[in-house]
Amino acid sequence: RKIRNYQQKEGGAHMPSGLRFRAEKLYNRLDWPLPLAAAFILIGIGGFLDACRRMVRGRAFGAKTRGWLLAGVAAGGLYLTLMLALRGYVSGHWPVSNGYETMRFMAWCTLLLTLLFARRFLFLLPFGYLIAGLSLMVSMMGESNPQITQLMPVLDSPLLCIHVMLVMVAYALLAFVMFGGVAGVVLHRRARGAAAQLQAVSRLMLYPAVFCLAAGIFVGAVWANVSWGRYWGWDPKEVWALVTLLVYALPLHAGSLPWFRRPLFFHWFCIAAFLSVLVTYFGVNFLLGGMHSYAG
Repeated sequence: RKIRNYQQKEGGAHMPSGLRFRAEKLYNRLDWPLPLAAAFILIGIGGFLDACRRMVRGRAFGAKTRGWLLAGVAAGGLYLTLMLALRGYVSGHWPVSNGYETMRFMAWCTLLLTLLFARRFLFLLPFGYLIAGLSLMVSMMGESNPQITQLMPVLDSPLLCIHVMLVMVAYALLAFVMFGGVAGVVLHRRARGAAAQLQAVSRLMLYPAVFCLAAGIFVGAVWANVSWGRYWGWDPKEVWALVTLLVYALPLHAGSLPWFRRPLFFHWFCIAAFLSVLVTYFGVNFLLGGMHSYAG
């Protein structure tokens, strides 16, 4: 109590309000991502195996099973919405300024995309669980739940929020495409037409994914010019983001690249192409460094 009174006396208007203190205490009390991540991964693996079995037999999820899976996605999405809102309110900025926050946001994007499109495709539900669970698990690597502080000046820009959100939506969609590739390879010989169906769905996801990634790179270039006085500096993160964009643009040109008309080749390519996403996000932050390494 004495420390609190001293802080209020010396800090004055710079001290967070009492409501923010209570919000941070609530945030810390509710922050238990490990059980949620473990549950999502287990449900995702079980759902994936069950979806493969059902596709081989030509069946879909029952209404009751689908309802329970959708309810779990909705509950996880509401929980992450609350946690992101609390962290954003306490910090005074959108919570997308470091690796922990961006992985949380990617998990939230994944669950939202799953809710929007799960009715159209059998595998989206287990994929959503897997991607969200893995994103939450990755967010706990390194500095789990880093201290909530003010942003450094270079990050204090609305362009940062737009840039990160677009890129995270793209990464979430590309993760769906990668898992679609895994399912396509697994079911290639077991379910007639499954690989072609998965290819069609993955190609539909590639269009918004590539668009969001390109838009994110563009906004990032504008932000770089505002912050550092240049649009492009061949920083490792910039280079690998461009490499990822070019790699994923290839399957969209199946008219001139006939290999991508073959479902099995398309699925193997989508699995291998996701390595460029991993290098862009993890390899640059932890191995290559550069001006973007502070965001890891």
